[in-house]
Amino acid sequence: MKSIVPGEEGMSPLERGRRRYQRKEYASALSAFTEAVDTSTANLLFTALDHRAAAYEKLQRLQPALRDAKSMIDLKPESSKGYLRCGKVLQLKGENELAIKIYELGLRKVKIGTDDSRTMIQSMFNKMKRAQDPEKSLDPLRFLPLELAVMIVHNLAMRDRVICLAVSKPWKSLLESSYKLWTTLDTTSARKPMSLKSLRVHLRRSNYEVDHAIISLKAQFDPPKWTYLTKNCKNLRKLEICGSGYIGASLASALTSANCLEEISIRQNTHIRMHQVAELLDACQKTLLKINVHQVVSHRGTGGWPNLPKLQRLSLRATSDHPIILEPLARATPNIESIALNGWRLIFPCIDGWTKLQDLDFTNTNLRAIPKLPPTLRRLILRDNPHLQDVAVSEETWNPLPLLETFDCAGTDMTSQSIKNVIDPSIKIGNLRILSVGDRGQNTSIDLPRCDTLEELQIAYMHDEESYFITLVDRFPNLRKLDVSATKVTGVAVRHFVNSGIIHLKVSECFDISADAVAWARSQGVEVEFNFPSQATARNSFRNIHS
Repeated sequence: MKSIVPGEEGMSPLERGRRRYQRKEYASALSAFTEAVDTSTANLLFTALDHRAAAYEKLQRLQPALRDAKSMIDLKPESSKGYLRCGKVLQLKGENELAIKIYELGLRKVKIGTDDSRTMIQSMFNKMKRAQDPEKSLDPLRFLPLELAVMIVHNLAMRDRVICLAVSKPWKSLLESSYKLWTTLDTTSARKPMSLKSLRVHLRRSNYEVDHAIISLKAQFDPPKWTYLTKNCKNLRKLEICGSGYIGASLASALTSANCLEEISIRQNTHIRMHQVAELLDACQKTLLKINVHQVVSHRGTGGWPNLPKLQRLSLRATSDHPIILEPLARATPNIESIALNGWRLIFPCIDGWTKLQDLDFTNTNLRAIPKLPPTLRRLILRDNPHLQDVAVSEETWNPLPLLETFDCAGTDMTSQSIKNVIDPSIKIGNLRILSVGDRGQNTSIDLPRCDTLEELQIAYMHDEESYFITLVDRFPNLRKLDVSATKVTGVAVRHFVNSGIIHLKVSECFDISADAVAWARSQGVEVEFNFPSQATARNSFRNIHS
């Protein structure tokens, strides 16, 4: 039976060894650690080997210390501690080349993000490589902390990351060991079609964890590539398609395998037909939260909308005034929170089903009357509807909008009373923040009510006298951003606006403002957007308005 030193009663062999080690009683600590090695398994055995190797080091018995370190690596090759202990012993033995190889082995075996001590292996490896060959120490990936190196590479475009793989073997090893560098598949820099082989390589680097794909039409994704992407990347949540041209017919069928896809964005200049949009919605109807399509080009209808219970944001922009019936769309999207239909010709604009709607954008939709809107709206955009004039207010045709924060009716012919009908409930509660009423047709010189909460105002392209704008702005004591482009304002108004607290002023295409007035405003810390009107602009816009 092992002798027990007074004060160590009830302690395990490992605890006794630690206590003696702290007292620098290394020989007796070694005895206790040996007992722990002989009686332990699994994690306790790993710890006991580490402690015994440390005791051997203190006693200058490096060969048995090395033996214990190698046993640690055999026992838990995924842990940094064995490689760190083994490398240290080899350094004490003067075998630096072998120590470097052990650290390099550790960097291959210990995965990034699974062991906090992996950075210590990287640090020791970098330090020894620099000492071994100072001329090569300028390679940043040899001496930068691993996390910092990965952060730097993460800011590179995908094409540049791929180029970095060819710099050297250490670069390639580091970049491929961090799968998070490859969880975005970005083909926007592609100069030629992406092969299926290249796609497979990228997905392997990402550990098949791609969650965001940006696919350019230049990459020429055919059905096999789309299918390979959607079937193997189970965490794909966001898909963007870009480039000039038309989207092919194979996309929707491939997306049926994308069981986590939440967002689709089809960028400007990428054309898609309306029936294809409906097919995309149908393929992802169980998971889709957002869809944004910049250019819908065909005249064909949808043939009906699929049920989209999770859809929260829908944005469809048409290239010409294709008709779209709102009632079936409203039924299909009961939980929609934001909808933008731009450039369409709206038919039967009944939207009572959108009880959660907060953001509505009906820009350039040939509106002649505002439909009955849900009272949940916080943002309402009706701009560029030149035939829109009156808002009839009655219980049958109109809901007050007390939550409204943004209202834009620029480019319409809404009367002062109609605008008041929309914004008054919001002003009374103190919610209105942004108002845009410029670029008007017949109904100019609108009379807006005072609003203490308004922060941004757009009254551009209105042909009133300067005094009108000064008087109007004075009704908004907390106004900070003002757009009076293409109006008759002069430096007098600029000074008044700045003294009133405006910090962002847009006065583009204003003939009567001098460069000195702009310079003075900027000297007061105001951000000023200003450009001198060209002769063509002057003839075609401003002078025509004011003639």
